[in-house]
Parts: sequence; C-alpha cells; structure tokens
Amino acid sequence: MSGRRTWRTGLALLLAGWIAATLSPRAHAQTGLGSQRVGTSTGVFLKIPVDARGSALAGAIAANVHGPPALFVNPAGLGLEAERAVQFTAISYVTAIPMGGVAACMPVEAIGGSVGFSLHGLFAEMDETDEFHPLGTGRTFSYTTWVAALGASRALTDKLSFGLSAKLFYEGMGTEVGGPSTRSWLADAGAIYYVGYRDARIGIAVNNFGPDLRPGGDYVSNRDGTEIRYTSFSPPTLFRMSFSIDPYVSNLWQTLTMFEVGHVADNQESVRVGGEAIFRNILALRAGYDLYADALKLHAGFGARVRMGADVLQVDYAYSDGAEFGSVHRWSLSVPW
Repeated sequence: MSGRRTWRTGLALLLAGWIAATLSPRAHAQTGLGSQRVGTSTGVFLKIPVDARGSALAGAIAANVHGPPALFVNPAGLGLEAERAVQFTAISYVTAIPMGGVAACMPVEAIGGSVGFSLHGLFAEMDETDEFHPLGTGRTFSYTTWVAALGASRALTDKLSFGLSAKLFYEGMGTEVGGPSTRSWLADAGAIYYVGYRDARIGIAVNNFGPDLRPGGDYVSNRDGTEIRYTSFSPPTLFRMSFSIDPYVSNLWQTLTMFEVGHVADNQESVRVGGEAIFRNILALRAGYDLYADALKLHAGFGARVRMGADVLQVDYAYSDGAEFGSVHRWSLSVPW
C-alpha cells in the first residue's frame, strides 16, 4: 500500500501542476503574434540560466537541485541537504557579454528548514546611434539589470519539500542618456517530492510570477511632441515540471537522468533532457539538450570536488553551443561556510 500511495502522490503533484499551468490566467492572456507568443513579455534577462551545473544539464534540474543554486531554479531545493554554502558564478554570455552572480544558503532551526539569498546581474555598454548618426553620436550608453532574491524552504514530510522566494528586479536601459528604468517585485515557488525508488524525484516550480513590468516615466513623441507613458508587459513567467532518477549506481559510478517540460509565458513549450555521471563522488561529467530551442540547444560540462583542508570545494563548468551567436561559458565555485 505504501508504494501505491507514493506513486499516487507523485502523480497528483504532476496533475495539479499541469492544471495550474493550463488554467492560469497569465498563460491564456498571451495573445498570439501569428500564432506565436514571442515578444509578449519583457525582462528577458530573467530567462538566462545562472548555475553552471544546471546549465550543463540544459536546465532540466527543477527536481534535482540543492543548496544555493536552488534560488535560481526551484527554492524547494534550498534545504534538501541542510547545506551552509556560498556559490560564486561567472558567465561569458553570447557575444562575450559578462554576467555574474552569488548565492548563499544556511539551515535555520527556527523554521525547520533553510533560508538563502542570491544576487545576479548583467552589464553591457554600447555606442549610441540615431537616424542622423548611424555610425555613432560619440556617446555611449549601458544596459544594466540585476535580480536579488530572498528565499526559504521547509520539508513538510520526509518526502515532500516546499519553498518560496521573493525577488527584486531592476532593469536600466541607457539611463545615462535619458533612458528608462524598471523596478518591480517577483516571486518563485516550488516543491520537490521523493518517489522512494532509486532516488527518483518529481519537481514543480513557478518562476518569475508577479505584476506586469512597466518602465518608469514617459517619453516625448517624435511625431506630435506629446508625452507618452511606457507600455507595460508581463514578466517571463515559467512553469516547469521535472523528473529525475538514478538509473545506475555502483561503488565507482553514480548516474543521473533528468527530464523537464516547461510552459513559458512568451514562447512555445520547452522539453529538456540531461544526464550526469559521477565518479567516486569526485568528478562529474554532464550533458543536456533542449529539444525545442532555436539556439543554445546543446550543453555539456563537468564538475569536480576539491578538498581544501577540512572543507570540500565544488567547481563546475558548463559550455553551451550558441551557433552563430557564439558559445557561452559558465564557471561556478561553491564553498562551505
């Protein structure tokens, strides 16, 4: 009977998640542009993966993420292993745009779970041009965006963990030359359920849920000189359902396979798969594939655990094939504290 209850609970979680995604008003509010939803959301920076391990697995880790990286994917994973760690990430994004982030978590006995904080952002600078100066006006402007998150998770039972995080979002678009900026709050929520067979897990997460994003202020129309307020657009809300399992475990090797389906507000559904092979809990080899992506489909990477005195450091690297946009490289370093 316990086995049947376990599977029934897991299936109920999946069904509840699917109903929430398909019946959500935000999911149906995105009118099609030629039968597509592309371009109907703003804050696209929120969709860029941060953690190196998760990126090497094509992002299919909502069911198998723990510690600081959980703040970027599924806050329910914050306290799965009662970690007290901080992670630093450096990213060379497409066309070598620099990104970076830091995340930390720690167990808190008062809530019977863990809390965490993260901050990641992007900065890019470019030449200003207009219709009279197509080669540049001699001025430069920048695009700056960052997200700060505060999250907490708690195990509701020995098989089910739940987590929430609140995020502060900022986006500045050429503010030094009179451009607008956007400030808003967003939220993530998620759950991870242990099936009870070969460490199988089911993960459900909702990312970037919140009010529409609208740049502050207004601009003057070049046509009639009137002041016009900027239009608001929804954030790129993402609902994901994930499953992971250890198909093979021996004294030397442990393997992990992952499968994830994502329902995003401004594009078609995504299907991602990933696999990880870990040797003696020291070296990990990873690969992932995003089946429906137009670019950044193929991902790969590795991880290594390095002992420094009494502490064990985790180093992860991820490579993403951006085709004509150039490759993306991510490095993450996790340190206990």
